[in-house]
Amino acid sequence: MSGLNFLANELQLLVCSFLRHQDLVALMRVNNSFHSLIEPLLYTRVELHRPGYHEYYQYADEVEIKPVLHRNYHEHERGNRYKPSHHDSKFAEKAAIFLRAFGDSAVTSDGDDVQSSARSQAIANYVKFLCLSTNLGWIGDPLGTIAGFRNLEHLELTVSWPYYPKEWDSAYDAFALDRAPLVKLRTVRLRGYLPRAFVLYVCRGAPGITDLELALLDRPIGSSLVRERQNPPPKWKDDNDEADGGETLDDRDTASSNDSVAGEYDHEECIAPRALSTFDGVDVTAQFPALTRLSLGRPAESSNPGVQNAYVSVHHDISILAEWAALIRATRGTLEHLILDQRPFAEYIEMDATGDAEFLATYSYGPGYARFVEHCLPALLEENVQWPRLKSIRLYGFDVPPEVAYSSEPQKLLLMVEARFKPMGVDVRSGLGRRMMYEDDDGVIPLEDGFGGSRIDLEEEEEE
Repeated sequence: MSGLNFLANELQLLVCSFLRHQDLVALMRVNNSFHSLIEPLLYTRVELHRPGYHEYYQYADEVEIKPVLHRNYHEHERGNRYKPSHHDSKFAEKAAIFLRAFGDSAVTSDGDDVQSSARSQAIANYVKFLCLSTNLGWIGDPLGTIAGFRNLEHLELTVSWPYYPKEWDSAYDAFALDRAPLVKLRTVRLRGYLPRAFVLYVCRGAPGITDLELALLDRPIGSSLVRERQNPPPKWKDDNDEADGGETLDDRDTASSNDSVAGEYDHEECIAPRALSTFDGVDVTAQFPALTRLSLGRPAESSNPGVQNAYVSVHHDISILAEWAALIRATRGTLEHLILDQRPFAEYIEMDATGDAEFLATYSYGPGYARFVEHCLPALLEENVQWPRLKSIRLYGFDVPPEVAYSSEPQKLLLMVEARFKPMGVDVRSGLGRRMMYEDDDGVIPLEDGFGGSRIDLEEEEEE
């Protein structure tokens, strides 16, 4: 140990970078010198999700353009026992405890507001890389706590729906948009259930963002989820009026309630997932001047007859596709890699009838596919526009590759996109993708890869 003490700080840090997390914690306790050296290193990168999470769910075709960020302290824990998604709840709790350590420091035992301790703020300033898999199911302001990590360069959140829906309401209401922006952000990857205000906050005031990944879901609606609401929702009168039955629908559901005027809410009480369109009404033309990688995900209405009994928000689907088109047009001058990930959805019980590959091969070309072709594809195929830096396009969940046993359709989208971009030397590939499973009584998806899709291993399905 004395030999390590005699090394220059730079060499000591290099040696420590090869140690596992628990080894760093032990070494930090040796003396004050090691504590001062290691504490910033310990908190610079914070990953709280099950080991091997990214490696297990990453699309094989994306490995070259989105390298996995390995953590040395995860190596000894990787293995099959960490692949099933039931481990997510354990790591979600760890992430909540981590955030609580910063958020709760601002409240006394009597509930009186006080200033966060200098110690908590100092540790928060160390964090440059934050990757959490959690939900918003704890009292306080978890999103505001994340906004307190002022030196963040990489922010990656995978957020599941909380067990008690009102906890999401609490997090939604607690977050204030008027915070100082996270100006140092370079990578933003947000998946699952996050309020629109938080997403707008993260993306604003950070012109250096080069990597943007959005796969966001809106708040499910229906009386199964929040007892005082109805599904179909009552007819909407005016933003300030009460709805039929004496209830007042808040502005988060205004767009959905307007759908009912158009006659979309005419099904039984089955609720499908719906996408969150973040930049609706926001000019994104100059929002991301340095973006080189753009990854977008959405739930898509499949052609599976079982979905016909569920409410599908066409309004939200068209809104998210309009947002995709706007982002594509706004960033094509700097974009190098474009990834579009469409998830045909199905009720959870569908797993008893079809395998993942079989379902996608049979039902991918549904209404969601048709809406993409109408509302977003033109932005991708426009003639006489320049893509000076584009290197690759990845399409997941649109086409069925020929190697899939159940395939009966040609790769329609791939052929159109290849015709436009292959002459430019762009590497265009189309993959099977994943389906999105949801509980039809409340519209909630399981966490899995953060967007309701489990990994598909064609070889394993064929063996079964």
